Formats: sequence, C-alpha cells, structure tokens
Amino acid sequence: MNPHIMIVDDEEAIRESLQGVLEDEGYMITTAATGEEAILYCRKSAVDCVLLDIWMPGIDGLETMTRLHKIDAELPIIIMSGHATVDTAVQATRQGAFDFLEKPLSSDKLLILLRNVLHKRKLERENSGLKQNIRERSRYELIGKNPNISRVRQLIRRVAVSDTPALILGEHGTGKAIAARMIHQHSGRADGPLVELNVAGIPEQQMASELFGHEKGAFPGALHKQTGRFERAHQGILLIDELADLPIGIQARVLRGMQERRIIRQGLPTPITADVRVIAASSYNPEQLLQQERLREDFYYRLNIVTIHLPPLRDYLSDFSLLVETLANEQTKMLGGSAVSFSNDMTTLLKSYPWPGNIRELRNYIERCHILAPGETITPDQMPPLDTLGHQSNARPAQENSFNHETFNHARETFERNFLHYHLQKNKWNIMRTAAEIGMERNQLYRKIKAYELVADSKT
Repeated sequence: MNPHIMIVDDEEAIRESLQGVLEDEGYMITTAATGEEAILYCRKSAVDCVLLDIWMPGIDGLETMTRLHKIDAELPIIIMSGHATVDTAVQATRQGAFDFLEKPLSSDKLLILLRNVLHKRKLERENSGLKQNIRERSRYELIGKNPNISRVRQLIRRVAVSDTPALILGEHGTGKAIAARMIHQHSGRADGPLVELNVAGIPEQQMASELFGHEKGAFPGALHKQTGRFERAHQGILLIDELADLPIGIQARVLRGMQERRIIRQGLPTPITADVRVIAASSYNPEQLLQQERLREDFYYRLNIVTIHLPPLRDYLSDFSLLVETLANEQTKMLGGSAVSFSNDMTTLLKSYPWPGNIRELRNYIERCHILAPGETITPDQMPPLDTLGHQSNARPAQENSFNHETFNHARETFERNFLHYHLQKNKWNIMRTAAEIGMERNQLYRKIKAYELVADSKT
C-alpha cells in the first residue's frame, strides 16, 4: 500500500495544489481544512505523515500537533507556514515537529523531505516489529539447557517445517500449548492464525458449533451465525487441547476436515474451504484412550505421524536455577518491581518437591512470591514451604503406597477415578448435584463415568 499523507490547511487552493503534486508521486492523500477535522480523522484511520499549516482558524497547528501526537506519538508532522520566524520554527521542533517548511513550498524540497520522513517511519516500524517478534519468540519458548528439554526443542523445529499433523503429549503444566506455539512460529504457516481450543471446558452439545460453526437458525437457540475454530484457522494451525475429552463423533468430523481440507458448517449445505494443520495435545496416554474407546484409531494414527513428548519438570531439575531466574524476570516485566530470588537452602528445598503441576506450578509459585516479597531473596523462614515439601520424610505408609504407580498419568487417573466415585456416592449418584459440587459439566461427568466404568455401590 502506498504511503498515506494528510494535508491540513485552511486554504483550499494550497490543499488542492499539494494534493495534485503528491498524488502524481503515487501517495495516497487525505485533506482537512481545520485541526479539529484532522484530529477526528486520525482517531479513526492511520496516516503515515501530516503536512500541517501553523496558522488556522480554531485550534492552531501547534495545538493540533500536540493532540495528534496523543493519538500516535510517533506520527511524523511537517509544519508549514507563510509567516515563518526562527522562533516559530524552534518552538515547533521542540514540540515534536519533524521539520519546518516555509511557504510557498518548493516541490523538490518537499518531495525529498517526504522520502526521508517515510523512510525513517518505515525503519522505525520494522525495528519495532523485530523487537516485538523477539519478545514473542522468547515468551513462547521451552526454557532449559538440560538434554531432555534441548532434544524437544530440536524436534519441534524439525517438525515445524513440515505441514503434517502432530501430537504433543505430556503431564499437565509441561508446556504443551507453548510447544504448539513454537511449531507455529517456525512453520510455513507463521503468518496465518494459531487458533486454540481447550476441549475440556466446552460442553459436548456445543462442541460441533465451536469447531465447525453454525448458521443463524440452524438449530433451536442458534440466534446468530457463528464461525467455527476450524474455519478461523484457515491457512494456519488449529490446536486441539485435552484430546481425551473430544467426543468420538466429533473426532470423525475433525479427521474428515483434515483430509478433505474443507468442513460443513451447521445449517449451510455447501462445504467451506479450511486449509488447516491440526496439532493435538493430551495429558493422557493415547494407548489407554484407545483401549477405553475414547479415541478413534484412524484419528489417532493420523495425528501420530509425529509425536512430541514433553518431559516433566522433575526430569530437568538441573535447570532449576535458570528456570527460576527466567520466570522471575518474566514476572518483573508483567507486574513491575524487582525480581525475586531464592537462597541456596530454599532452592534445595524446592528441588526436593515433585512439582506435579510442572513448569506451570513453578511459574504460579514464583508469581505468588513476587507479589508477597518483590525483590527479596527468599529463605525457608521467610516463605512457608509448599504443602508437600516434606513428603519424603513425613509421608505415612498409605501415602507411600499411593505413589506406587508406573507413571504420573496412571496416578492421576487413579485419583480422578476415586475422587469421582467418592462424590457420586456422597450424592447418591445424583449426576446434576455431583457435577455442580465438583465444578464439572454434566456431559463431561457422564463421559468420565463411562470411561472409568464407575458403578454405584450396592448399598447406595
């Protein structure tokens, strides 16, 4: 798009003359007769440079410039005046004018000045974009030098350049969403959208609309047209998080959309093109999901072309100090103040904790420390330890037995099964009451009951 220049002058002849000269050079021109008119326009639309007369009825050029810079602090403004004095030029420059031109304007001088202004503006935008890109890339990066995490980063970069589906596996809090964003950043679809869908938070009856959209009136209650996540991810990536909670019927439709590159929006008979790369994430073992019939084999094998396993935090604790420093600095940028740190004793204590919530739990813990003691070096005496820091020495035999599982996911599933069974028994298998008590959608609770084959005790 050609540069957009605004001419602000109360004399129509000058506006028309400058507009003709600049349009011949290929610039897009907007004109305004007053400062107020210019301000109203710039509040709604962006311009690349303003040619601004200093003497106008209403608010003058200097006041107009001040107000325009409140809208866009970096907007280059060239002041024009037919009654120029040295003092006026100095005042305009001090107030933020890029340059000062005396009327009648020299076309050659004006065009040279505009080229310089617009080149500087372009460089500033590119530099700002590069800085933003660096910030975003550092934000979406798996942190650590340990070989376990380094190998994952290398695999992500290799996977990113292909256009195949991918499956990301790992415990809760290991950074599955961050891994997906890294794939997006390094892929050929980086300029396209990354659309995320956390399946666990969506009731089953809404799932089809969330993924594929619907037309107004497609079903009772469809009061407005809705664009689905698949369609929004066109020419980009769709991340389906918590794959285990994606209903079997919907899995078939997602698979068809992946293969055919088009989807059917509810209420619309004609297919919609949706060129989408699908990445799925799960904290469950997919082999177990297949056995429990919670995952279609054809869908799994399509996703499983490349699988990325994210290690739990306990597998790269050699990077603990680096992680703490990085996350503490992250909190400083977000919340202000000075970064917290941990004493050697505190670090040793924290490294002995199993971190079931992984890097997410560590990030939350550091955020809490930053809020309570910004800039301080925290010792065990200053900060109460996490609840289970002493689990190794103080655990009862029954607790120790609860740790005898092959994997963390197995342990979590055992807990989840027992937790749900307890609350169902407590509520005499009243599904609505149980779902409300534990904060779970009824349909999701039904799926869990089926998956874990829960049944009521005979005495219930």
